Amino acid sequence: MGRSRLSRAVHPALLVRERPRAAPWRAMTAWLRAQLRRGILGERWTVVVATLLLLAAWYGTSLLYAPLNHGPNRIFLRTPLDRGIPVVPVFVIPYISLTPYIAVTMAFLLLFRVREFRSAAVAMIIAWLVSYAFYLFLQSYVARPALTGTDPLTSLIRTVYASDQPYNDFPSLHTSLSTIVAVHWWRVDRRIGAVAGSWTVLIVASTVLIHQHYLADVGGGLVLAAAASAVSLRWLARR
Repeated sequence: MGRSRLSRAVHPALLVRERPRAAPWRAMTAWLRAQLRRGILGERWTVVVATLLLLAAWYGTSLLYAPLNHGPNRIFLRTPLDRGIPVVPVFVIPYISLTPYIAVTMAFLLLFRVREFRSAAVAMIIAWLVSYAFYLFLQSYVARPALTGTDPLTSLIRTVYASDQPYNDFPSLHTSLSTIVAVHWWRVDRRIGAVAGSWTVLIVASTVLIHQHYLADVGGGLVLAAAASAVSLRWLARR
């Protein structure tokens, strides 16, 4: 009988001690719900439909790259500076990271920051369409070096060369799209934006360090990203 009374006396104390343990989970759940309300799930159904149509347009516009990736070229933008740039095989890693970098970013923005998603999508569509106009009417070309290395990274560069024709170079879409991603991460969170900006710098550098682009292509991509982001952020992100 004494033990039973003792256990009953202890139980309420244990319950009091256990209650605070559930508080962090409730706080996390509340935080997650607040974040989701800023994403597509927190929008009116008409806005959801419009956003999904924009998503379809964004993806469809990206598919126009391959049909334009052919010659003949009308411009060749190699300079003496480009001739002096060596091939640095390790930079193939940031180069091939662009597609997952964009995909993860856009998925996050769609779910948690839908205004920034719409802004980034429109900015990328602008960058694609302007670039496609150059590829269609003022096609560019990059003369790739003969690679002699047998290491895995050099072999990966050969795979990149084999899967991508040496056209569609000015302006650099690797540069413009990765910069648009970094700009929008900066708007979401400055700490994440700093990391994204650093990775974007590596992607931009990779375009010339594996000889997929010339310096002029990078310059054109940066100007295009700045203009497209300025337009989209001005008209969409604040609404």
